[in-house]
Amino acid sequence: MEADVAHCRMEFEALLQTLERTSPYVEPHGWGAAYVNLGDLVRDHADAAALCKEVGQAVRREIGEMLQPALGWNRTKFTAQAANRHTQPGHLRVVASARERAFLQPLSVTLLPLSEDALQRLGFLGLRTLGQYAALPPGAVWQQFGRAGRLAQSCARGEDRRPVIPRSQERQLSAQRHLDDPLADRAQLVALLKHLVAPLLAELRGNLQACGQIRLTVHFDHGPQEGERTLIFPTAEGRQVMLILEQLLIRMNWQRGATALEVTLARIQDAPVEQLCLIPDGTERERKLREVQRYLAARFGANRLQRAVLSQPGAPLPEWRVGWLSGEEL
Repeated sequence: MEADVAHCRMEFEALLQTLERTSPYVEPHGWGAAYVNLGDLVRDHADAAALCKEVGQAVRREIGEMLQPALGWNRTKFTAQAANRHTQPGHLRVVASARERAFLQPLSVTLLPLSEDALQRLGFLGLRTLGQYAALPPGAVWQQFGRAGRLAQSCARGEDRRPVIPRSQERQLSAQRHLDDPLADRAQLVALLKHLVAPLLAELRGNLQACGQIRLTVHFDHGPQEGERTLIFPTAEGRQVMLILEQLLIRMNWQRGATALEVTLARIQDAPVEQLCLIPDGTERERKLREVQRYLAARFGANRLQRAVLSQPGAPLPEWRVGWLSGEEL
């Protein structure tokens, strides 16, 4: 079924407005989720539990019983989100400060808002839980995963210090470039846009953030033209952002060469957890596995990796049904 995006946005706005009646400090987080800073409204986790139940009841009254909210509470954003993801719709999970580390340790590292490549590297290193990631030396984490990895480690340790930023205080990142001579070559303009937006996206990724809206302004001799795209899922991934910028550029009414470019990344928020694919990209996965295979072969000699294949599906015994492909045949 085709999604009714306009209706979904209306429902999400109703959710945010309902939450803002409890506290003005409400920060959207991805699609259909938000952080709420209860601040001075609560003194301890017992107060928080009572108030969160009232919030859940208000959401049901506003949006309907069909959309039951799952609520998680903690003094930090990441642990509250993890609690939210480990409770059922219509329920509340409270994680007191004294139990933060014990709660986080056995959970999967896939809760961290790291890139797909970083999560895959953690898998190659045998790091499956937040407790394992939290126990790594901070210097090694910085060396392997940079600022984003170090910030994610603080989250895994229950030390997330990121504040809740309400919509009225959302910041933007912008970059612009003035051209000495008007430029009409679209490929060169795309290359310039890539150069402009790369530092902005690097800053977002380093802060475990993403943008929910992209604006492009191109100045011509006859005046500026602007294009805008609001994203369903916030992103800081370069390939996706460049595809959107290129589409915005193509849709503009070209008459003469451009004299200036400006890119703005708006609706900045914490990066949501990586979305799972309904239909995985087998080709890309195979390519990455082959890269790992070649690396292991180069470092340790002859490649002894093998893959199980179903060679005789009708055989009566399991060991007869399965064959093996050597590393050279993978």
